[in-house]
Parts: sequence; C-alpha cells; structure tokens
Amino acid sequence: MNPAELATTVPALLTLPIAFLTALWARRSGERAADAALDAGLRQARAAVEAARLQRLGEDESRRRDALTDASAAFLRAADALAATVRGLPEAAHERRRTRLADRALAVETGYGPLELLAPPILRSRAHALLGHCQELARVAVDRAVLRSAVAALENGWCLHPDAEFCEHPQHTSAAVARDLLVDWSGKDAEQRWQERDLLAFCLRESRCLSEEETARVLALADRLPAGWSQLIGGYFRDPLLERFTELRGLLVEAARSTQARVGSVPGQDPP
Repeated sequence: MNPAELATTVPALLTLPIAFLTALWARRSGERAADAALDAGLRQARAAVEAARLQRLGEDESRRRDALTDASAAFLRAADALAATVRGLPEAAHERRRTRLADRALAVETGYGPLELLAPPILRSRAHALLGHCQELARVAVDRAVLRSAVAALENGWCLHPDAEFCEHPQHTSAAVARDLLVDWSGKDAEQRWQERDLLAFCLRESRCLSEEETARVLALADRLPAGWSQLIGGYFRDPLLERFTELRGLLVEAARSTQARVGSVPGQDPP
C-alpha cells in the first residue's frame, strides 16, 4: 500500500473506534449524571423526610409541653383553692364545712390525674407530695376548724382591761383557762386528761364564748384526741399545716419551671 492509500485508509479505520468510544463516554457520562441526579434527589428526599419528622417531633413536644403546662396550672389552682378553703373553714358554719371541703378535695384529686401521665419524674414526685398533703389537709380540716374556731372565740373572750391579769370576772377567767387547757391538751398524759376533763367542760361553758353545740364538738375532740392536735390548733402566728402546704407548693413550682412546664402567672402569686 502506497503512502497515499495509507493516508486515506487509516482515518477511515479510526472513525469507528472513535465514534464508539465517544458514544460510550457519552453514555457513561449520562449514567453518571443520572446517578448524580438520582443521588441528589434521594438526599433531598431524605432531608425532606427528616425535616418533616423533626417538625412532627417538635409539634408533638410543643403539644406535650402545652398539655403539661395546662395540667400543672390546673393542679396548682385546685390545690390553692383547697388551701384557701381550709384556711377559711373555721369561720364557716359547721354544717357547711364538709360540703365546701369535699368539692375542693375532689378537684385536687382530679387535677393530679393528668400529671401522673404527662409529668417527668421530678415534677410528678413533687406533685404527688403536694397531693398527699392536700389529702391530709382535707382529712383533718373539719377537726382543725372546730378547734381553731373555739380557740379564737376563747381568746376573744379574754378581758380587754390593761390589767387583765388581775381580772376576776368568771367568764374572762374561764375563757383563759379553757384556752390554755385546749392548747396544751395533747401534751398531757391520759391520767391528766381524765382528771382535767371536767374542768375543761366547766370552763368552756362558763366562758360563754361557745354555743352548747360548739362546746359539745370541742369536748368530743378532746375525748378522741385526733393525731397532730398541736398542729391543728397552731399558735398565735403559726399555722404548721398551711406552712407545710406553702413549702410543698414552692417545690412544685420550682420543678415545673425546671422542666419548662410554664404554669402561667400562678407561681408568681403567694399561696392563699
């Protein structure tokens, strides 16, 4: 083959491989582009699914937190209402005391239910402690009201003269003695209480501070001697049962804040 023929033949022979390789490279480039597009699409799809999942989790968490906030605030309001009722019960008519108390106690029991399901452990524990004290308050509130009402009436029956210690008015003296006997009643042993039972009855009647029905209720309690007598009566400036309520309430509010269960403006208020 002469040079002229070779120059014509070689390009012709190379045309098919070059065309084939060009098509192959184009195909592979297309496949790579398709794979890249597919991979990008998959990444976008996964990102969209993950974003939707996170959004759903965020919405669920927000709803759970809102529900926890509502439940915490409702329970706290119910507990505060019970404490306010217990505080005011000595001034209420005796026949209305149990009815007023029952509604408040039921509201506390009902209010605790959602927290049992929604609250994290620390908040649930604090709420349960407050619930237990509220149950104790409801249990002793009527006895507390009878005793505190009687003590207040006896103190109001004392002599108002500046030299009251020299007062010999039988009603004033009886009121002072009856009050002291009641305050110290649980500190006496059974023998002392038996010996002074008649004196207590006499002084309560002689003071004329209580009605016959009120006197009978006080004497029935003195005979029964409920547990925590001194806490039921309290003191001039102290009310141990409601002080304990305030303490447990504060711990609950603290736990609610630490778990981001917003309880509205209630925690900023003083307990009733």
